[in-house]
Amino acid sequence: MSIEIELRIGRLVLDGVTPQEGAALRVALESELDRLLSRDPLTVRQDHHLHRVTTPPVPAAADPAEFGRRIARAVHGCLHGGAPRKAGRPS
Repeated sequence: MSIEIELRIGRLVLDGVTPQEGAALRVALESELDRLLSRDPLTVRQDHHLHRVTTPPVPAAADPAEFGRRIARAVHGCLHGGAPRKAGRPS
């Protein structure tokens, strides 16, 4: 049985990020979150809805793509009901 999960990030505040950096960050966040959810999927009841998930502060990174991956790991950890999980690099 396949469960459809819809995730919307309504607001992501990134002070001092240029449009180009923002685009790279977004792509990295989406790719990393997809990778993490493929490797470690959520197990939820069909009637379960999370209306809001707030992550702890995510340390900035000089590289926008790395920052996006850090944000994805924080979101993934919170979706699993706990603190952000440490995720290794893909093999």
